Amino acid sequence: MAEQDSSGILAQLRNGVQAINRLAQNLSSAFPVITGTSSSATGGSATLPANPVGFITVTLPNGTSARVPYYD
Repeated sequence: MAEQDSSGILAQLRNGVQAINRLAQNLSSAFPVITGTSSSATGGSATLPANPVGFITVTLPNGTSARVPYYD
């Protein structure tokens, strides 16, 4: 009986690890890592509006915060 209980616990742990791995894969595809920044765009020269609608605060990999404007 104890052997059956331990195999059931091991199966549950294995299922939990697999679920965590799937979650990590889904999160990494939903929130890709930013690999660089640029102070200019090379894809065109669109002029942004003078006043952004608001700002999104993001935490950079080094722990500092940055405010990113968004426009209507």
